[in-house]
Amino acid sequence: MIDHLHNTHSVGLEDLAILILDEADRLLELGFANEVQELVRLCPRKRQTMLFSATMTEEVNELVKLSLVNPVRLSADPSTQRPRTLQEEVVKIRPQHEGDREAVLLALCSRTFKSKVIIFSGTKVEAHRLKILFGLSGLRAAELHGNLTQAQRLDALELFRKGEVDFLIATDVAARGLDIVGVETVINFECPRDITTYVHRVGRTARAGQQGCAVTFISEKDRPLLKLVVKRAGSKLTSRVVPVSTIMKWHDKIIGMEDSVRCVIQEEREERALRKAEMEANKAQNLIDHEAEIYARPKRVWFQTSQEKRKNASAAKAAKLAVSNSDGNLKSESMKEAVDEKKMKKRFRDSEKNLTRKQRRRLEAAQEAIEESDGDEPIGLKSKSSKGKQGGATMADLAYRRAKAAKAVDKARLSGKFRRAGLSHDKQRPNLHREKKKKAEMEELFQDDMNKAKKAQRSHLKGGRKPGVPKKAFKSKARYKRR
Repeated sequence: MIDHLHNTHSVGLEDLAILILDEADRLLELGFANEVQELVRLCPRKRQTMLFSATMTEEVNELVKLSLVNPVRLSADPSTQRPRTLQEEVVKIRPQHEGDREAVLLALCSRTFKSKVIIFSGTKVEAHRLKILFGLSGLRAAELHGNLTQAQRLDALELFRKGEVDFLIATDVAARGLDIVGVETVINFECPRDITTYVHRVGRTARAGQQGCAVTFISEKDRPLLKLVVKRAGSKLTSRVVPVSTIMKWHDKIIGMEDSVRCVIQEEREERALRKAEMEANKAQNLIDHEAEIYARPKRVWFQTSQEKRKNASAAKAAKLAVSNSDGNLKSESMKEAVDEKKMKKRFRDSEKNLTRKQRRRLEAAQEAIEESDGDEPIGLKSKSSKGKQGGATMADLAYRRAKAAKAVDKARLSGKFRRAGLSHDKQRPNLHREKKKKAEMEELFQDDMNKAKKAQRSHLKGGRKPGVPKKAFKSKARYKRR
């Protein structure tokens, strides 16, 4: 949307009356903080802004301060409260059956939950594998995750809405923003990382007063989340037990289907490679056929490059993984801090471009002095930590301080007032020679940037006046003689 606004003259937001930000916390978690802020900036100031979210986080509150004026908060119920018509169950996965999750899931879907079921997996690869296993087992299923195109996602949703498939296997892409009527069951095949994700997942069922069931697979490592759900939301969880004989039966079936799964994955990989080659060939042919038209188009301006987008997404993912534990000891770095750091680096690079030749030489000399430093800090120069607390100085000032401190140290050593501890006078001579050489280089560096013509001109002007004659008086006599 932002790229269209920047590159297309026919697309604008001048007539926008209402801006709606749905699932705002999810937008910020995925690393779209810069995009959201830019979109808000491009909207007209006289507008109505509505922000919706099932959970309110610190990032959402920051977005509220940025985009809303005198906001009015409407809360239907607490952020972690689930509807009363929702029945919550857990299936405890014992350590000896940790590798049999797929068998437990197939047992439940073939015997108990047979239609209108959404299954949440942890990864895209896992979701695709489950879809293949369901197909080989005779169960109608569709998949929904990030590896699919937008058209494929819409097709999968349409199949599930119409009832042509009974199971929708999805990642957290389907945890928010989907309002599918008649969803009877939600199964958390992979336990969510936090209570916020759990609330959004189970919120796909038991909507608008209807009945619904949420089943979560819990292993030993997931017990802290189970306790948190019970404590914060007051949920009454019931335990569901799957017979071991049924699990072993499906375990043997899955082992027998492994060869078929590998064949399907290999065929899909080959089809993907073929489609990619065809796309590249069509792209090259279009460049040849329409070369003049393509290169005649104006250069497009992108809000962010692909590299910047990947970097922001990685930072958001790392921040999400660093969410605090139940004890609250860990704290994740907010996206606002990452954005501020990026802006600060950009300002520093821009300030370097505007430096004069003399300032740039000072900056380079200071950087070289810092790199060549052997750890001994000159007298009179404060440490970086103390400087940082006071606000600090520029790199040019740092270079001047280093030169001044080195000069003072050399003067003290030559007069015999100062010697390095633990060294005799003979051992100090090589270092003294090196420091004298360094001092000469610094003096040569910080001398006035003046060419020979200017120096000659200045020396001529100085020699043209008699000693004791002021500058104004000399000029007045010259004017008098010319007249």
